[in-house]
Amino acid sequence: NGGGIDGNEKNNDSKSEMKKDTTIETQRAKAGFRYVEDVAPGLKLDMDLYSILHMSTSEVQSVQVIDSYFGRTLVTDGKTQSA
Repeated sequence: NGGGIDGNEKNNDSKSEMKKDTTIETQRAKAGFRYVEDVAPGLKLDMDLYSILHMSTSEVQSVQVIDSYFGRTLVTDGKTQSA
């Protein structure tokens, strides 16, 4: 044998890589991102934040578009907007 990786070693490496990927995904899922907003005294909005689609800031306001449990949501100056 020329000293290369045989089929069994390659297969074990693939299983090891798959296990690492699964562990990373598991840890990432546990970490999660949250969107939390104090709406009123005693009322807090707390939900999974899937992604931030847009962020911008001007002299007068900050604007974000987020993807959350409720779908795409507009947030201006830290407050959710809905119609």
